[in-house]
Amino acid sequence: MMRYFLCLILTFFAASAGAEISGYVQPLPNHQLHVELYPEQHSLKVDDYISLPRGTPRTIVFSLHADLNPTSIDAEIKPLGNARESWMRKYSVTARPGHDSFSISYAGKIFHPLQQEQREARSFESTIGIIAEDGVMLNGDSGWYPHLELESSNGLFNFTVKIATPRNWRAISQGARSTAKDGDVVWKERTPQKEIHLIAGYFKEYVFSANGILTLVYLRNEDMKLAQRYLEAAVRYIDMYQKLIAPYPYAKFALVENFWETGYGMPSFTLLGSQVIRLPFIIDSSYPHEILHNWWGNSTYVDYAKGNWSEGLTAYMADHLLKEQKGFGAEYRRSTLQKYADFVTAGRDFPLTKFTSRNSASSEAVGYGKSMMMFHMLRRRIEDDRFKLALQNFYKQFQFKQASFADLESSFSQAANKDLNPFFNQWTERTGAPQLRLVSAQEEDDGDGFELLVKIEQTQPEPAYLLDVPIVVTMAGDSNVYSTVINMTERQAEKHIPLKSRPLRVDIDPEFDIFRRLDSQEMPAAFSQVLGAEDILIVLPRNASDELKEQYNRIAQEWQQQPTHTAQIKWDDEIDQLPKKTAIWLFGWENKFRDEFQHSLDSTAVQFTDTNILLGGEKLSKAADAFTIATQIDKAPVAWLAAMDARMLPMLARKLPHYAKYSYIAFNGMEIVEEAPVPEKPKRSWLEFPGPAEIPKVAKAVSYIADINNVAKGVWPVTNSPMVMAVRQKDGKTKNVPQGNLAKRNALVR
Repeated sequence: MMRYFLCLILTFFAASAGAEISGYVQPLPNHQLHVELYPEQHSLKVDDYISLPRGTPRTIVFSLHADLNPTSIDAEIKPLGNARESWMRKYSVTARPGHDSFSISYAGKIFHPLQQEQREARSFESTIGIIAEDGVMLNGDSGWYPHLELESSNGLFNFTVKIATPRNWRAISQGARSTAKDGDVVWKERTPQKEIHLIAGYFKEYVFSANGILTLVYLRNEDMKLAQRYLEAAVRYIDMYQKLIAPYPYAKFALVENFWETGYGMPSFTLLGSQVIRLPFIIDSSYPHEILHNWWGNSTYVDYAKGNWSEGLTAYMADHLLKEQKGFGAEYRRSTLQKYADFVTAGRDFPLTKFTSRNSASSEAVGYGKSMMMFHMLRRRIEDDRFKLALQNFYKQFQFKQASFADLESSFSQAANKDLNPFFNQWTERTGAPQLRLVSAQEEDDGDGFELLVKIEQTQPEPAYLLDVPIVVTMAGDSNVYSTVINMTERQAEKHIPLKSRPLRVDIDPEFDIFRRLDSQEMPAAFSQVLGAEDILIVLPRNASDELKEQYNRIAQEWQQQPTHTAQIKWDDEIDQLPKKTAIWLFGWENKFRDEFQHSLDSTAVQFTDTNILLGGEKLSKAADAFTIATQIDKAPVAWLAAMDARMLPMLARKLPHYAKYSYIAFNGMEIVEEAPVPEKPKRSWLEFPGPAEIPKVAKAVSYIADINNVAKGVWPVTNSPMVMAVRQKDGKTKNVPQGNLAKRNALVR
């Protein structure tokens, strides 16, 4: 039976066997797979016909999931023992003399339950691979197809996969889709790939095509409006990136709704969780980020041994670009720098060449944030046209090849016609960040005109960085600022600036264009300062209701288990006063330290009454809303979290990491009321003995909180930044004035 089944497969795949990729000199291995999925048994059955480049040794090594038992009718397979990963096994396969192809058949169970790898901000549950009744998610790590050990192909291959699923299910993989004669879906990817993804489940499919771009949306429940928004957005973003970089490298782009919360980007599709998809901001943040990964990371591959450059570049050209287009680029960069300051201490830092993937808030602040800022500084250094030219040349040279920071350096140096090695070496090989201080701003005597002398210095303990520090000067009688740059090659630098009008104020790096460690006075109080602290005290309210105390204690216990900090939990009646220089969470309206917390907010616009809070211009209800507010007490970060409805607290705690940059947030609960069904009146059987019938209990309405909606959020203003100084005039006087108008900047692309 297996021989006959394999013959059918070989007939089906004959047209694609041995196909070559246009433009690629090096032939690649080719997988032609027929897959049958059995979700109820958590298993699959696979026949893989593998073609190898000519000249490949007859015997090669491959690895496969340990619960799959490979056999072959035209090659010899021998077990070699355990692979590096505990769930994988290694084998050798020897082809017949004179043959460069063979078949491998196998079947078995792949079911790795979801696990929370990092109990930290913005982490998702993950799995090595899972086949379940809710759906299927398999990738390269799952070991569901043979991983060939061939140095000649550098881990790249192409494939065709034919998938048989349960009735009404759909299966998605990379490549272009077609339908076999028996109705099974076929996905064919002829460009070099690093792994094969297979997603399956019950989906409602939506299709849209415009400007030669095929986009698809797979939702687990029918929602035409939601699908339409994502389809149109995909076309819009793909069109933008085609103009900026190069033609879209794949046959389609699909949004696939997962059966748990994820945010994955695969070649030609993205896999997002149900809640993630429905967050209103995702379509203008994470969604274009995943689309752009089809250029950076999913068709120009990362040489992980030399550092992951793709996340920073993608963040800059997606998340940052969209903010920049709306005029909020400086705000986004400030938030990025604050995240680095709050989460990255000396023990958590590392050079960009050591970054592989995000596994914590600190690794995200470096691998995404620092890298993103490096590309921003690079763009300002060589200007927009050459920046875009370098990106286009880099992509053209390394499409479907591995690339490193060194390869980026080469492309940018060539486009800029200058040696950028010192720049790249400084930002990719060093740990840490520069710290700046505005030393003085003094008006100088210049005869009939005006001259300003500005002195700045770097204060970090490490050696000086090579920096181009932006400076803006506000002048008397001029609504616009004068902009210039101080080039720093040593720890101290100064610049004489001739001006047409009297200088009144100097701002250093006002739009956060330099990657640096922010001064504490530049940063408003934010949740990230408490979330990123290494030592935390959580103070619980003894006088709260039992229901509230249970939820507060549960949240505290969960936070105490996070590996990124040490958390101590105390009830408010166990301590007489709040400790100094310690990051603190205060829980509850009933907390005895709430008055001290409220007093620390006197300089803000927050007002507390017996029934309401006035927060960010919004009048919010103490009884109906949930709150989190950040402040500083004696220069230590303190945050307060409270709700009168205990049902809202777990949702508030879960959403909080996504709002880490804010000083305050408030949520309102979406209460759902459902009536329990009334049981039918009991009926007597003629066999029953006489007696009174049981009286049914009266059904009661059941209410629950389905979700919470954000109703207020904001950041406290910064009023005493050390990067701002009033100019000392020739007579020794100073005058405090607001900053003048900054020059309008153009986005990288519209």
